[in-house]
Amino acid sequence: MNYLAHALLAQPDPGALIGNVAGDHVKGPLEGQALHPRVAAGVRRHRRVDALTDAHDAYGEALAVFPAGQRRFAGVALDIAFDYFLCRHWHRFAAEPLEPFRQAVYRVIHEYRPWLPAGFASLGPAWADAQWLRAYETLEGVAAVLERLAERRRRPLPVAALVDTVASEEAGLEACFLLVFADVQAAIAAEGVQAPAR
Repeated sequence: MNYLAHALLAQPDPGALIGNVAGDHVKGPLEGQALHPRVAAGVRRHRRVDALTDAHDAYGEALAVFPAGQRRFAGVALDIAFDYFLCRHWHRFAAEPLEPFRQAVYRVIHEYRPWLPAGFASLGPAWADAQWLRAYETLEGVAAVLERLAERRRRPLPVAALVDTVASEEAGLEACFLLVFADVQAAIAAEGVQAPAR
């Protein structure tokens, strides 16, 4: 799952939303880190969502679609592609329309800037200002997100090849997404504070 999915699966409060969205930028054990308690709860939810996703059979099937030469990058591409499919099927999983939801996420990132984890403190507001959650609506946007990610990595990321695979295998990957997201959303809701469709 990527930013949009984690935002939708967050507990419905600002701190938890920040933790869910910024979860990949918080490394190591949470104990001893200078995080607001609600942000820490969001990071824990983020990690739980990732664990449920990674363990899902359909996610494994989706990873296997990528050719051997792309396999080590497949998880990154698939997480971004899942946000692309979430945009397409937003009405199935959320009560609030997509655009107001995205704007609410950007507002929280700006209004609660002091709560942003260190690894997300400068990236988050710039990301919100650029309205990056809109990028997931198209395959061109998926490519742009991968290009941005490639700029921050030491090893080259075969962006064009990954996007070609997503495009050529789109129907199968979309079917996997629908299974995975529905099951993860249900599991998170059953585990405690509901992660409702907003």
